[in-house]
Amino acid sequence: MLVRQLFIPSLLLAWLSTPVLAGDFPPVPGKRYDVGGYSIHMLCKGVGEPTVLIDAGLGDDSTDWFDIQNKSSVQTRTCVFDRPGYGWSDAGPQPRNSLIISDEISKLLQKAKIVGPFVLVGHSFGGYNMRVFASKHPNQIAGMVLVDASHESQYDKLNIKLPKHFDRKGNILILPKTSDTVSDKSQALKERAFHAARAEISSLYQSTLQVKKHNAIPRVPLIVISRGLSEWKDRDDAEVREKIWVELQQDLWKLSPLSQHIFANHSGHDIHLEQPELIVGAIADVVSMSRVMN
Repeated sequence: MLVRQLFIPSLLLAWLSTPVLAGDFPPVPGKRYDVGGYSIHMLCKGVGEPTVLIDAGLGDDSTDWFDIQNKSSVQTRTCVFDRPGYGWSDAGPQPRNSLIISDEISKLLQKAKIVGPFVLVGHSFGGYNMRVFASKHPNQIAGMVLVDASHESQYDKLNIKLPKHFDRKGNILILPKTSDTVSDKSQALKERAFHAARAEISSLYQSTLQVKKHNAIPRVPLIVISRGLSEWKDRDDAEVREKIWVELQQDLWKLSPLSQHIFANHSGHDIHLEQPELIVGAIADVVSMSRVMN
């Protein structure tokens, strides 16, 4: 998950102030579950154990993972959900940090009556949330796939300044995406994603500290998938920064002794959109390994 500090142009502010109408939303693809006065949307497909649980990156919702879910669900039950504020989920309590999100995931699974074991898939900021969840529920975890996942030291190493106090009025925004898949998304879903991402970015400092505290995952099969193309375009220090990113990804690979590190040589940060077959294969491998171990 990459961020830069930008001031919001007045034209963008005018667009964001446009009300979102219920009719602008596509039909709810899954089910909504009350987790304590607000509801979270989750879509599950397929049957079998372990259950694959996917948490999207910052700025993405469940629709970005439908293709991967469809292919993974041929092998086992696969679920993708919208964090509060995204997709078909209600807005959740502030701040939007990884510890709160981890607790929401736990409540969501309880309400949906889905028990482990789980293979957790986390992209970018979703990697933070899945690592905290795995640390708090080690006996329920059968494996993990981290997709160009955020590292708790990346902001220090890359000299990216984060607000130390929650402030939704901050001026840190997510980098825009140019993928055709994203551009075809409902305008209503894109608008919701912008607001939800902004709230999560405002809490990234808290989330980073939480991942540092909950940094141990169980001894399970782990595959780390890292991008192969640089995301630091038009910068004099691009090569140095990308090298730091690779080193941090290698550090994630060390989280489990049963791990593998692969590179998506034709992808930037959005591997799930550019080389989804790598993720599908990694999920299948981790599911198979977990079944052998159990």
